[in-house]
Amino acid sequence: MNKVLFNTESGVAGDMMVGCLVDAGADQELILSKIRDVLKGFCEIDVCFKEAKRNSISSIKFEVMPKQIDISYNEILYALKKSGLTDAEKNCCIDILDVLRDAEAAVHGDSAGFHEVGQVDAVADIVGSVAGFYDLGLDKKRVFSLPVRVGGGYVDTAHGRLSVPTPATAEILRGCKMVWSGGPVNEELLTPTGAAILSVFVDEFVSFPPEMKINEIGKGAGSKELDVPNILSVYLGESEGVFFEDSVGVLETNIDDVDGETIGYLKNRLLEEGVLDVSVVPTFMKKDRPGFILKVIVEKEDINKVSEIIVRETGTLGVRVSSNQHRFVVERDIRSISIFGREVSVKVGRLRSGEVIDVSAEYEDCREVADETGRPLKEIKKLVEARVLRDLL
Repeated sequence: MNKVLFNTESGVAGDMMVGCLVDAGADQELILSKIRDVLKGFCEIDVCFKEAKRNSISSIKFEVMPKQIDISYNEILYALKKSGLTDAEKNCCIDILDVLRDAEAAVHGDSAGFHEVGQVDAVADIVGSVAGFYDLGLDKKRVFSLPVRVGGGYVDTAHGRLSVPTPATAEILRGCKMVWSGGPVNEELLTPTGAAILSVFVDEFVSFPPEMKINEIGKGAGSKELDVPNILSVYLGESEGVFFEDSVGVLETNIDDVDGETIGYLKNRLLEEGVLDVSVVPTFMKKDRPGFILKVIVEKEDINKVSEIIVRETGTLGVRVSSNQHRFVVERDIRSISIFGREVSVKVGRLRSGEVIDVSAEYEDCREVADETGRPLKEIKKLVEARVLRDLL
């Protein structure tokens, strides 16, 4: 199984995360033993899993008692380091704790303390979630999440009555660039602990589920009965096709009052900025004016930066944006081969099965070899690509 999808339509809390991972097949006793191991120096705790129903949907409820015992950040770190968790699990727990600590510090100041997330139940939720995540091997998978719903209204906290999302949760949403929306009920659906766990687990937030064949489903119940099913679902599955998959941003604009030299300069500048691809298509605009359609493929985090470059260089009044364009890709790696005393880079493309489907020598490297040796460019390319294919077979 190489894909994981969290359905966060009803938000995320730490207990929901632990419950859904257990329901998906994580070892209950292993998780409970690791939680007890971390917390044994602080109190006698009662942790358990129960079957629950939310809006008639079966799920797993994770419960921790007692809840209201405060533990400092340094105490938690010490307990983690002394525990029997693997190094990867310890580091993951610390990453989540750091997200929480930084959020509270940004909102309340360093002197405010570790209030909302330094309690026994929050620590148990973090340790239990990480233990379940690693027990299922999800650290080796591509993890997706739908946009998370945060709820609405107000919630009582250690800092008083606050609006939803609480300032600490909002800070995590901002700092981790998580995709979210309000509703669908006036309750707190996304807790700071849930937000921090999700931010560390998830590789990519998507508007729609990726293409996958589902093999396992897990459902974790929230504490409250709501008008909507208060459940966090996780889907474990795999791709059936021969390609790898990712998502990119696609920018497009029509240009009818810029000369070809400016278009050429813009194309080169965008490539220097690291865009994935640039294409320029000659066309006829309104009133039969000649013009260009500029299309740029970019990493999603570069959409705003690249759009600004396009607007500044061309004067266009708008850029059309597809911010989450799904695509099939092959695995690509770069090899270096020596020929006639010079190094030439070669791009090798493979399917998921490992089958090589393309070998392409870098043009600029081959051109330099051709210029220095006087040999035809096409001969250099054939020699380089044939040698790489021979090494691969």
